[in-house]
Amino acid sequence: MYDDIKVNYVGENCYSLELGEYLLVFDYCNGILNIPDDKKTIFFATSNRDGHYTQEILKLFDMDNFSYVLSSDIAYDKGDGNVIYLNDEGLSVENLKDLYKKRNVIFINSSDRYKLTKDIEVLSFSANGFGLSFLVKVFDFSIFYTGESIFFKQGEGNTKLINYLYEIFDREGEIDLGFFPIKTDEGSASFSYPRSFIEIFNPQIFFPLNVDEDFEMSKDFAVSFSENPTDVRFIDEDNQDFEIDMDD
Repeated sequence: MYDDIKVNYVGENCYSLELGEYLLVFDYCNGILNIPDDKKTIFFATSNRDGHYTQEILKLFDMDNFSYVLSSDIAYDKGDGNVIYLNDEGLSVENLKDLYKKRNVIFINSSDRYKLTKDIEVLSFSANGFGLSFLVKVFDFSIFYTGESIFFKQGEGNTKLINYLYEIFDREGEIDLGFFPIKTDEGSASFSYPRSFIEIFNPQIFFPLNVDEDFEMSKDFAVSFSENPTDVRFIDEDNQDFEIDMDD
């Protein structure tokens, strides 16, 4: 199965994770991405918004050897439902229709549960109607990864988020590895959001999202949680590697 997990902060909101024979890539939009030849690669996209998705992941020369789990807001039906358009330009209609038929490309909605492989199950959630959070179960290891689905209109505050997170927790329990924004969508720090996430799910290890090159802020958040049982990591640079020893 796996002895340890290798995590790479690619940049923007993207991390890649190596677990055994799998490479999981979340919310890739740009930057240097190393894809080992000996891994089964799965791309996840939590939404079609800038910083979370690029159509370039669908143009890779060997994309038929990869798998894709994409938020349904990346695609939508038009007319009688026979044609599927992606929300970006760049691929022909014929290519888009062909893409949608591919067995290795899955468009997923909120509240879906999908058995991706014999080892991987994907659950999806959304708090506000756009974008998704993914709970990915690989072997006996659980990963929570969210995009903008936890952002709310100004004034709606932390209460809705806590209710949303508790609803997931009541169904699925604690998680092993959490990836969660430490900034709001307006760009300001919002440590109350990730603090609530950590207190509810009690992840073994936490990585920050929505850092936007503010690496010092990610360190400030980690320091603020130094007394907490959760191991809160911080980011120093793009393409930073982390290794998680599963024996610890």
